[in-house]
Amino acid sequence: MSGAVSAGSMMTAAGMGMQAVGAYNNSRATKTAYNAQAQVQRNNAIIAGWQADDALARGNQNALRVQMQARGVKGKQRASMAANGVDTTTGSALDVLTDTDYFAQQDVSTVKDNAAREAWALRNQAAGANADSELLASRAAAENPGLAAGASLLSSAGQVAGRWYTPKGKS
Repeated sequence: MSGAVSAGSMMTAAGMGMQAVGAYNNSRATKTAYNAQAQVQRNNAIIAGWQADDALARGNQNALRVQMQARGVKGKQRASMAANGVDTTTGSALDVLTDTDYFAQQDVSTVKDNAAREAWALRNQAAGANADSELLASRAAAENPGLAAGASLLSSAGQVAGRWYTPKGKS
């Protein structure tokens, strides 16, 4: 009977060891996954920052384009008025030119405001990605494969000990 107990004990010990190795590997894989996800989020934050910078640059380019178009319209207005003998420094003609300047400035402000809103949203997206990255990194740091293996061994040992010390015939 001692051979059977010995073989059973060896099988139990082997099972405990395999569970501990499995717990270790699972914890290590979880840690690796958290670190990888944290890096992805850091990359996402960097990209969102670049996109925010790009949105502002595009906004400035579009604002310049609007200003140039407005200058062209205003030049054509002046030329047309002058060709018809209209004084562009007073009255309705001046009002038309002033309105052209006003609406051009409104368009420029709208373009810049839209770019600023897009950049703001992207910077918030970057901040969220950075926060996610920090959370994932802290989860990775908290993951301890050695502790997981040890906890598995202790749990298994407790179960074996419970069976070992339970008198025969009682469960």
